[in-house]
Formats: sequence, structure tokens, C-alpha cells
Amino acid sequence: MSYRYGYGYNRYNDPDYYWKADEKKIKRDFMNYANKSKRIEQEGYEKMGKTLGIDIYSDIFMTYFVFKCGASNLEFITEDQYMNGMKGLKCNTLNEVKDKITKIREKLLIIDEEDFRSFYNFLFNLNVPGTEKDRKTKSISYDCVEVYFKGLFCNQFKFVNEFLTFLKGKNVGLKWDEWVTFLDFLKDKGSVFPKDYDYGSDYYPSIIDEFYVWYCKKHNIKIPDEDEDF
Repeated sequence: MSYRYGYGYNRYNDPDYYWKADEKKIKRDFMNYANKSKRIEQEGYEKMGKTLGIDIYSDIFMTYFVFKCGASNLEFITEDQYMNGMKGLKCNTLNEVKDKITKIREKLLIIDEEDFRSFYNFLFNLNVPGTEKDRKTKSISYDCVEVYFKGLFCNQFKFVNEFLTFLKGKNVGLKWDEWVTFLDFLKDKGSVFPKDYDYGSDYYPSIIDEFYVWYCKKHNIKIPDEDEDF
């Protein structure tokens, strides 16, 4: 399902077009989950999960909510951040978020949206400590890659399950450039892979080339020569 507003879009049929934030209502809703320090922490997160009907420890939606709040980590959410998150989702209460959660999930999984790329990069930064410069030299663990890719990609791109098997066999995660480029790879080749994959291209990091070779050998697919059409 696509939510791109192109030809034929009619704002009169879009309930979010006329949505207006009720800041008092959002603040009251925040207090349902905040502690005495006016922050949502572990107990508050668990209460939010019950309201939303999700497992906060395994459902990536909770992390997406934190991202929409503009928080830098999962330790806590402040009132201002909660306000940002609700406005970003065009909801005044968490119950409204629950009512829209299916639509929000569908839109979240449109990988060519800029919101998706921002969230995707947020996931790396969330799990790799250090400064922005430090993160560029570090890797996100395989365990994190597995959780996030299963939540974001595996239903859309079945071969990503095999990419995870490949990574697990190598016992590695992904470096920053590999993480970023994997999203570009899915956008460019995800719907046709392994057909038309440009093996040996300077554009993709070597780990994706290695996966391509591994995948082709596993499925008895001939790896084309440079001058041979696939």
C-alpha cells in the first residue's frame, strides 16, 4: 500500500489533513504514563505497551514511537518529546495511536520515504555508542541487525532472510557504510534480486557482493561475466 500523495489525491478524504493538535489533551495523556519525575521510563513504557496492545520488547513500533518523539535513546521520554511524537503521528492520545497503528505500520514500511531512512539511520545510532564520527568506524551487532531486518524487510523482501543467514555464518554485523548502502541496495535491486545485480560495482560494499556470490551458489544461479547479460 502506498501513501504517496500524487495524482488523484483528495485531501477531503484524508482525515489527517484537517487534524489539529490538542496540546492540553496530549499533556493529560502523557501523565497516564509518566512517573513523578515527569518522564516516561520502564514502567511507563510497559503501560504504553498495554494500551497499544504490543510487546514493547519485541515490537519495533515502540522504537519508532521513540524516534518520532525525537528522543536520542530508549531510556526515557519527556513531556516535550511526547508532544513531538503525538504531533508527528497526528494523534492526541495513545488510544488514537492504537486505532491508527495498522495505517502507521503500513506507511512506516515504505522504504523510499525519507521518514523511513531517518528512522533506519536512527536504529544504527541507537545501538552503536560514541560520537557520530566514532559510529562511522563501528558496527551494529548481528543480533540487532536480525531484529530490525525481520521487522522492516523480511516480509517485503524474502531474500533478506537469507542475507541474515549469510551474516550469521560470518558472525558479523554491519558497519555504518554497509548499513546505509544496504537500504539503497534494497531500493534499487530488492524487487528483482539477484537479476540485474551489478556484481563488482564500486557502488555496493564488498559484503553485498559476497552475499550475491553466496546466494547464487546456493541457488545454482550462474554468475554472469562482466560482458554477459544476466
